[in-house]
Formats: sequence, C-alpha cells, structure tokens
Amino acid sequence: MYYLKPSWLAHREGQKHFEIYSIHVHPDGTRLASGGLDAKVRIWSTEAIYDCAETSGTGANDDTQSQNQKRYTGPRQLCSMSTHSGAVTVVRFSPSGRYLASGSDDRVILVWERDDEHHEPRKEFGAQEADSERWVVRRRCVGHDNDVQDLAWAPDSSILVSVGLDSGIIVWSGTTFEKLKRLDIHQSHVKGITFDPANKYFATASDDRSIRIVRYHRTSATDLTFSVETTVTTPFEGSPLTTYFRRCSWSPDGSHIAAANATNGPVASVAIINRGVWDSEINLIGHEGPVEVAAFSPRMFSKAKGSKQLVTVIACAGQDKALSVWNTSNPRPIVVSQDIAEKAITDLAWAPDGQKVFASSLDGSIIVCIFEEGDLGYIIPVEENEKQLSKYGGGRDTMHFAESVEQLALEDKASKKEADQNRKRITDLMEGKATNGSSPAALSLVPTNSSNSENRACNTLTEAISIDRPAATATNTPESTIKSDEMARIKSQKVTITKEGRKRVTPFLVSSSANAIGNTNTSASGNNRQSMVTYDRSSSTVIARSGEVQYSEPSSKLPAGGIQGLVVGNKRKVATDASEGPEAKRLAASEEDVPDFIRPAIVSPAISVSQVRLGVPKIKSLLSLDDDGSSLLFEIRNGSGGEKEPARMTLSKKGQILWANYIPKMVLLAAGSASFWAVACEDATIHIYSVTGRLLTPTIVLESSPCFLESNGTFLACLTSTGMLYVWNISTFTSPHPPVSIAPILDAAMYSDSSLHKSPSITKCSVTVTGRVIMTLSNGDGYTYSPSMYSWQRISESWWAVVSHYWDASGLTGSGGLVRVVERRTDEEMKRAGRGRFLQRLVKSAMMREGYEGIESIVSIGHLENRIGAAILLDSEKELRTYMAMYVRRISEEGLKDRVEELFKELFGPMDADSEEAITYESTICGIDKKELLKELITVAGKYREVQRVSVPYANLLGILNPDN
Repeated sequence: MYYLKPSWLAHREGQKHFEIYSIHVHPDGTRLASGGLDAKVRIWSTEAIYDCAETSGTGANDDTQSQNQKRYTGPRQLCSMSTHSGAVTVVRFSPSGRYLASGSDDRVILVWERDDEHHEPRKEFGAQEADSERWVVRRRCVGHDNDVQDLAWAPDSSILVSVGLDSGIIVWSGTTFEKLKRLDIHQSHVKGITFDPANKYFATASDDRSIRIVRYHRTSATDLTFSVETTVTTPFEGSPLTTYFRRCSWSPDGSHIAAANATNGPVASVAIINRGVWDSEINLIGHEGPVEVAAFSPRMFSKAKGSKQLVTVIACAGQDKALSVWNTSNPRPIVVSQDIAEKAITDLAWAPDGQKVFASSLDGSIIVCIFEEGDLGYIIPVEENEKQLSKYGGGRDTMHFAESVEQLALEDKASKKEADQNRKRITDLMEGKATNGSSPAALSLVPTNSSNSENRACNTLTEAISIDRPAATATNTPESTIKSDEMARIKSQKVTITKEGRKRVTPFLVSSSANAIGNTNTSASGNNRQSMVTYDRSSSTVIARSGEVQYSEPSSKLPAGGIQGLVVGNKRKVATDASEGPEAKRLAASEEDVPDFIRPAIVSPAISVSQVRLGVPKIKSLLSLDDDGSSLLFEIRNGSGGEKEPARMTLSKKGQILWANYIPKMVLLAAGSASFWAVACEDATIHIYSVTGRLLTPTIVLESSPCFLESNGTFLACLTSTGMLYVWNISTFTSPHPPVSIAPILDAAMYSDSSLHKSPSITKCSVTVTGRVIMTLSNGDGYTYSPSMYSWQRISESWWAVVSHYWDASGLTGSGGLVRVVERRTDEEMKRAGRGRFLQRLVKSAMMREGYEGIESIVSIGHLENRIGAAILLDSEKELRTYMAMYVRRISEEGLKDRVEELFKELFGPMDADSEEAITYESTICGIDKKELLKELITVAGKYREVQRVSVPYANLLGILNPDN
C-alpha cells in the first residue's frame, strides 16, 4: 500500500487553503467530489490523481506537478460550482450516478446533474484551468432550519435523506426531490446517516448520544411509511459533543453498522452494531481522539484465493489525525497511519473497486491510500455481495418482505424444490420417459391469448419449450396427432427480442394431463378465447371449457392416475363428446358474456303486489375514488352467479391490488367512500367492507333487488326495485329513519299540472355526508326526505327555473353547494325534455293578464325562501348564509318590513329568558349561531331606510351600534 497527497488536490485560492468537510467518489470511479469552507463543490478526475503514483513510482510526493503534465494531459479539476452561500458540509453521488447532492450551512440542499448538451468551457476567476464539465442545479431543496450536516441516498436512489443541526431528518423523493416526510425523533443535533444496503432501514447518529434505526416500507409506487425500529444508546453514553460529524457506515453484507464517536469507558472507539438484535459487543479501540467518521469498503474480501471465509474491511479516522483500517477476521487493525494530515480528518470515501480510500482533512488536503492486491484480502465477485444481502431481503421488492431470516430460508427452499420438480417434469415430457412401464404420454398443445396474469395462474411450466420436440414425441399414438393448422400455429409462435439482445419464444400452454387429448375442438365457439381443461371425477372424463374457470385448482389436487398420470398422462380415451346433447347446450350457455342488465330469476312477492316497480339497473362494475391525489379503483368481475364461479371484487391503487374478495352472486351495483365499500347483488343483498377489505357487518337482506346504491362519508343509501329507500350510518350501524317508499313523489310527478303524464323515472339518487337523500326525477323535480317530519319535500322544480330572477341556467354563478347541484339537475332535465321555452311562453302570456303584474318578483322571493328551507334540510351552512343575505337584501329592497321583522325575531329568539319559548329555543341553525347570523343580516339590511325601523332595535340589542364594538 502507499499514500498519495497531490498538492493541487485541495480547496485553495492563492496561498490560502480552505477546510474540506466532505468527499465522495462517483459510482463509476472516474470522479471525486469535494466540498469545503470556500462554499464550493469541486469535481476532480481520479485518473489524474492515480497518475501521480505512476509518475512518481510509489511515492506520495507533493512536488510532481511538472512530471504529471508530461504523462497526463487531461484536466485535473473537472468542474467547480459556487452556488452555495455557505460552507459545503457534505457531498454525495447517487448510486445511479446521475445526481450529486450537496448540503451546506446555508440550510439548503442542491441536487446537481451533469449537462453534456450545452457545455462551453469556462474558466473561473483565479483558476489555472477551465472547467471541462458542466454541472447544473436540477433542484433546490429547502426544509432545514439549521446547517445540513450529512445526507445519504437509498441504495436504489429512490429517496434522499438529509440530517442537520435542527435535530430534524427530512426525506426527499429521489426523482422529483419533493419533501416527503420530516422525522423529529432526536433531541439534539443529527450529524450522521447511513443506509442499509438491503434497502430496509437507515440509521441516524445524533448528539443526544443515540443512534436511531428507522425502518421504511414502500406501500405503493409513491407512498412510504416510516417507523423507529430501535434506539441504540449504550456505546454513546460518554461520547463527547465536540465533534463536527458522527458519520456512520453500514457493512456491504448488511450485517453490521460502524458507529463513530463511541466510547469504551474513557477510551474513544468505533462501535460495531449487530443487525437484528441491535446490540454492540465489539468495539474498535486504538484512536487517541474521538472518531468522527467510519466507512466500510463497498466490496467484500476473502482471506485467500478460493477461500469461502468472507471478511469486510472498515476504515476509521477522526480528531487524532490518524487512519486505521480493520477487517472482521482480525482483532487488530491491518494498518494504522499516524499524522497523515495536519488537522482532523472529516470524511472518508472508498473507490468502487474497494482498493482505494480517500480522506479529507481540515487542513484543506485530500489523501489517497491505495492498497495493492492481497493487502486487504482478495476481492470476491459482486454476485457474492448480493447473495449475502439476500438473507435480509436485498434485491427483492421492498413492498413485500419477510419478517425474519427463517422465513426467507424456508421460501428459498420451497422455490428450489418447485424449480426441481418443474425441471424434472419437463424433462420427462420432452424425452418421453414413462414410469412403471407406461407408454409415453402425448402432449395437447392449446393456443391461448389470455393475459399474463392468467398465464401465470394456469401455466406451471417455467422454462421455454422447443417447438419441434412436442411433435416428435406425439407421433406414436393416434390420439395425440397434431393437426396441420395447429402445427402452423406452433411454428408461428411469437418471438421477441429482449433488451440484452436475446431472443425469447413465447411458450404455449401445455396441459399437465394427457386426458385432454382430442378435446381441443370441444369448444363450441370459434373465437380465440382461452380454452381451459377441467377434470370430472364422477365420470373420469376431461371436459374442455371456454373461459369458464377464472382461477387454477390447488397444486395438491392430483388426477385419477396419481403422480404417474400427472407426469406422463393417462391412456384412457375420453368418451364424452361435447358437440351434441344436453352437455353441449350447457357449455354453449356458459360461453355467453355477462349481460349489462341482469333480471332476477325469481320474482319477489313484494314486487308482484308493489305499487312501485322500478327498472333493472345497468351493472356497475367499475368505481373510481380519489384518495389524496391518487385514484382507488374498485372493480367487479361477475362470474356465473354461483359457487363454481363467484364474482370477484378487487380494490387497487396505481395498478397494485390492495385486497380482493369473492361473492357467489351476481353483483349489480357498487358504492364506496373513504370509510367503506359496498356491493349490491341480484338476490337483494348488500355486502359492506372496510377500506382494508374486512366484512363490517353480516349481509343485509332487502325485500327486492336494488336499483340505486350511493354512498357519501359514513352514509350508505339504497333504493330497491319496489321503491323502498334505505339509509344507514355505517360508522354507528344505525339508520336516521325507517325504510320509506318513494311512491308519494312518483304520484305527485304524474299529476304535477292537473293532467296525467307519462310515469316519471328517477334519474339521480344521491346521499349527503349528513345522511340526507336527494332524488331527481325525469321531469326535473328534486326531492329530499325529512327525518324529523317523516315526509318527502320538494326542494327544486321547473317552476323556479322559468319565473325566478335568481335561477342560473348557465351554472356559472352562485354557490356550489347541495341546493345548486339539485337545481342544476333540474335545469339539465328541462333542457333534455325541451320544456323550458314552452313554459316561458306560458308565463309571458300570463304576465299580460290583469292581476299578474308582479309575478316575477313574488316568485323570485319565493324561490329564495325555498332555497333557505332546502339549505336547512340539507344542513348546508355556506349556502344558508348566502341565501339568507340574498333574501334579506331582496325583501329590504321591496320594503317588506313584516317579513324582515319576522325573520329577525325568529333568529333573535324570545326576549324573556324564563318563558316557555326560551326552553324550546335552539340557538343554532345548521351549526351557525343564530345571533351571529342575525348580526350579518342586520348589516345587510341597514342601508335600506324602508326597514331601518325594524333593524335598529335589534342592532341595539346585539350591541352592533355600540361605539366600543
């Protein structure tokens, strides 16, 4: 081994050297980034650094600049960036190599990216050479309230975590660099962070004398959850608080954490924390001062060539200006170098090859320690590193990982056993081997164009099959003769080219039982839907059915011939001919697609005697719900309506299935909210599930099949085909009112203008967050049910649209509350039916008659009064305030003092607090204090002198006219 300390490898301006706080090597090993007190981030060429050794033999002579220029003509400093306004305390390349993140005491994190397209060499003032690379700031991350001390990237570059002197830990997205989470789990300055190479944890070191192990779990493509796994405090009980940093490191095999600034009694040490138990039984003792940084080599070594004993190597440095290198097989350090710098060492960075370590110092210099082959051991392949990490779930999908090593070991054994079985089965099928003297089994090749998920569920063959071998093995038996058209289809298998340039032939589904011979044509339809084979134990026959089974049978189920029949098939010829007879009719019926409308097979007695009979709803099989910017998709796939092929329900988010369930009935409707999901079936039942898929209550049974199913908040509303309306509060499992019939509103619509009309239909049915049901009919009328009055009330009708001044046909003005929604529905139905212009002509002709001169003004006031009543019924606070102000302004303009006084008196309440009226008086309306609302209305009416005599007394009572108010 030897050291290099080039004189030009420093942060300096003229004769002044600036302290260097952090260094890091690019994943490809060609660049070295450094940051220091001069507020600059500099990127150096490692080739120029290593060339110093070639020029000077093995020495680390500082005076080799002239000789280097003769041998190495490339630039030494590739780029210098001076965007930070404070000292750069940390620099880290992303594992992908695309980004460079730098943190500073200006509280800002800058994410840099190399720009190769628009680069013009520029020379910084005072620099000796121009920059050969251009790095631009892609994102400026602001979130810390004090200096940024350290940061680290996840092994897959998916997140970036920064720590600082504000005691905070901030998680940033690795792609958009948006702030995802802030963790305040430390009580003092946080000065170090390191990531688990298995991508399950990260560890943070703080001046509160603790290390926190934080576990993160990816619940979806964009969502992460964080939890503190444990807190390690024992090795740091006496650690000093005078260090700049507490930079820790995780070993490449994921087994240990090297924690700097630990103590063993009065002696400074580096604590080795064991993964899983999180204890510290090993300490690296030898440094005379506090250790500020520890760094594991990214590669693992073996003690001798071909040896299976693997070791990891760690470098430590700190305030004693010494560098020590250790490995896990030796209790003593491999090498200790004293006084390699004039001041304390602040950071260590290993080259990707694991044979070179860089050290930065407060004296403004960077030292390189280069090990020769065998000094540290012999480097093992990277695949061995990944194999070691696989014990902890490394390289697997972080969304699903086991909780213990034992589970992973069992999973690996099961996977190997399954692969061996599949490989043996394929070998027997291809070579025509038979067990116990049986004749070779033939193969039934069935082309399929099913989805990838169905292929994975049905096809147990995991290796590609040659397209010529099946034909050769099936020539001995007449039952297995492959027809020419099938052979043509086999030869025309789809061939794709992978990213690595390899050819991949898409395999066909090969039946695991030879009993399917001769039944490839049993499907009655000539389309290309998937053909699947099922086994009937009662008749010992195999029946080919088209698109009937949606999931595969258990792997433990064996055919009649046992394992022998599973491997080599059964010679018994299938006797069933599905081309004719009752079986063919049943199969043909099963091939029909599920219709859009499903009528009940049995008519309910309630329907036969009911005065109301609503139509059959169209199947609602897809429901989308917004969830904090992402979409939840609730999908229903109806089967045949029985236990053999039940309906399947799935809830997915961004393509990931959150939960699934099955119902042996045909599902007609679905509804959902942030609190629950519900489905209504053809047999007049309702099933309610929580957001995680748990069945909240036993099945609800109704008197007839549902026609409408709507939800909002915690309320669920259902309207049946006999016109019965049900409303439930799912959070309390109660109902605001008993089941109520909609017959009154349908009858009222039939005789709306003293003449018989065509029976109206329900076009909209919805429920509010307070459990109020709103219905709109085809004639435009809108209704809601009042639980307190046990009656239906009409809250919108076409009459207001024709005469009122306050009707907004454009839908662009007014509040966007519930009342406006109902009126907008009424306007849509009027436009659809074309009744608007006809009614307007009638009104205009009526206005010409005697006694109808002020009809528009009177109806407009009535429209506002109707809006106020509707807002109270629907508990719409915002709309009540708006319509009250509009109403008071209008009646004040019209000089209707009696109505103004009546309204003010109702809101103010009884004057005598001891009267009977005061006992029943309610001080709020729709959650609004009546007297506060009255103050607002008095202010609105105050400018109209016609009603001031009414307004002023109430204003005095409420103190509005008080000078001090």
